[in-house]
Amino acid sequence: MKLTAFTLEPVLVVKPWGGRRLGRYGKVLPEGLAIGESWEVADLPDEVATDAVKPQSLISSGPLAGRTLQSAIEIAGEDVLGPVQPTADGRFPLLVKLIDARENLSVQVHPHEGYVADHPGARLKTESWYVVDVESDGVLYHDFVDGADLAEAKDAVGTPAIVPLMRAVPAEEGSFHHVPAGIIHSLGAGVMVAEVQTPSDTTYRLYDWAEEYGRAPRQMHYEEGAASLLMHPAGAVSLPPAKATGIRELTANEYYWMREHRHCEGVFALAGRPGPAVLMVMAGSIVVDDLELDIGATAIVPASATDTEVTVTSTATFLEIGLAV
Repeated sequence: MKLTAFTLEPVLVVKPWGGRRLGRYGKVLPEGLAIGESWEVADLPDEVATDAVKPQSLISSGPLAGRTLQSAIEIAGEDVLGPVQPTADGRFPLLVKLIDARENLSVQVHPHEGYVADHPGARLKTESWYVVDVESDGVLYHDFVDGADLAEAKDAVGTPAIVPLMRAVPAEEGSFHHVPAGIIHSLGAGVMVAEVQTPSDTTYRLYDWAEEYGRAPRQMHYEEGAASLLMHPAGAVSLPPAKATGIRELTANEYYWMREHRHCEGVFALAGRPGPAVLMVMAGSIVVDDLELDIGATAIVPASATDTEVTVTSTATFLEIGLAV
């Protein structure tokens, strides 16, 4: 089956720290709910997703419309994935989100390979943030400050004392931050990001700002989180916004790669790497195959169509994301 680019229906997730800003990015938000995340590309088993009611995106265009990604892989696996391997249970090996942090997210950590090897119920989670929008003086928390002690940090888990041990980074539109498994992190209030990650929803909360925001208590994971913490893990990169128009590589890690096309005009070829590509429009609009994608839109270009060109119809910034082979 020769496939062309296709879109998916977003999975909207209610969060206590969420807001309404995703409506500016083309999402139809249910009335009266704080929507924190829009899962743009999702193919998780029901039992591993803690907050999403149905954590699988449905394809919304093309011959596979109405199907999940897992179903699409069953029908046309090579055309969808090419040489990229699906997950062990035959699912799409990437989770892509837009996140609107109206308030601070919990201080958290995701399990690394060593922890996962000893705890079969945990799923490894490495992720990356591309900052889409910032209100006021937003910050994000990314790794420990220099000189922090891991034993001290573990003792501070569950208390406000954990906060000054984290590195607070000013959030700038167009900046990029890689968040490897094992790193302590949090998004600050007013920050909106595109998040690309391995297909996992395993998150260990270390501190939830409950008193500061008057939030209802949520499940915390002090023991698991403390055991998952790493001090300055390899690959914990932060890049400032690009100063020039053009294309730059943001990450090429063992799981996925990302490129930024910033303030672009004209026609662009995709990277030409094997496997599918995910396109996310951060500003402006583009056309890929017969799809017009405006701000906030996401599409998958399947492996059988990676010679597709992208035409910018209104000066655009978009992300191109692919999977490691």
